[in-house]
Amino acid sequence: MNYRYDLQNNILFNGECELPAYSLEINEIGTCSICDSSLLSLSYHISEEHIFITTKCISCGAFYVNSYGSDWAWLDEAPLSLVPISISLSNPTINDLNGLKTISINKLNAIFSPGEIEALFSRARAETPIRQYLYRARKKYDLFEELFEIRLEF
Repeated sequence: MNYRYDLQNNILFNGECELPAYSLEINEIGTCSICDSSLLSLSYHISEEHIFITTKCISCGAFYVNSYGSDWAWLDEAPLSLVPISISLSNPTINDLNGLKTISINKLNAIFSPGEIEALFSRARAETPIRQYLYRARKKYDLFEELFEIRLEF
């Protein structure tokens, strides 16, 4: 069987079946098949026929799922793959007039000249900005993002 585990939400996927955790108790469950170190439980799950315990090796970091019968008789151990975690790697993006208005004028003044700020607002209003000022402002976008963690795209 193909087991997958969502670390963020503690959900075990047994094929297409989602099994939410009923307990997050941490216990030593056994030894790792790879390095013989201890396995600690991550979560406990119940299906109609089985009890599942997701585990992680304290040494090599391998993940497993152990399955038990309803009488807690051990049945099997299988490798456990993790569901990819979605992580935003970019800062919030400002690309319209309303977004630009939310940025403090002090932040804009710290990086951009008054002409460059006017060019940014002109561009955001879909007007034709003074090209030279907009060009200069765009060269400073990376610095603005680095300092204020706000990405500009005009």
